[in-house]
Amino acid sequence: MAKKSKGYKDTKLEEKLKDRYFRTSESHPDFLEKVEEISKTIPHMCYQCGTCTGSCPSAPRSSYRIRYFVRRAVLGLEEEQLTDPDLWLCTTCYSCTDRCPRDIAPTDVIMACRNLAYQRGIVPVNFLKTVQAIYSSGHGVPNNDANRAARKRLGLTADPPTTHMYPEYIKGIQKILDHYKIKEQADKIVAEAEKK
Repeated sequence: MAKKSKGYKDTKLEEKLKDRYFRTSESHPDFLEKVEEISKTIPHMCYQCGTCTGSCPSAPRSSYRIRYFVRRAVLGLEEEQLTDPDLWLCTTCYSCTDRCPRDIAPTDVIMACRNLAYQRGIVPVNFLKTVQAIYSSGHGVPNNDANRAARKRLGLTADPPTTHMYPEYIKGIQKILDHYKIKEQADKIVAEAEKK
């Protein structure tokens, strides 16, 4: 039975993600090793009980199923794992990790896969624009006039005690992002995406 469409614009990816068969020719055994090395957890011990998906606050409202991501990592399905836009739906709340009966950290598996996707330049543009916002303001979602007014009504300072209140610390954030070339990579991918 074909899986319901996720509504991605990439029809090739859409068809690939509907395919529920495992083909050894598409498996990269070293992918699991990379994921385990980066995540420092043991996805190969997963017995697919689904507690992670059942615990996930995103799962009831989306097609996000963390169990699939753990399984794909174990099977070495690198291409499907790293190109699936759902990889970026995890909010890293760690509910799945807290409840995993095998003491696996599915959240860290997701984070490792995101790191590997990033190394290949596979990152949704909106995430990279968040990097650009953090670079310029210290926040993924900078404060605005509506929020400032709401904060004042609540008796708070207009800006929170972060880089909005202490902009001199933005240079430190920029230094970290520059060291790892995160902003540089974000600018490059965003520019390429906007050319299309």
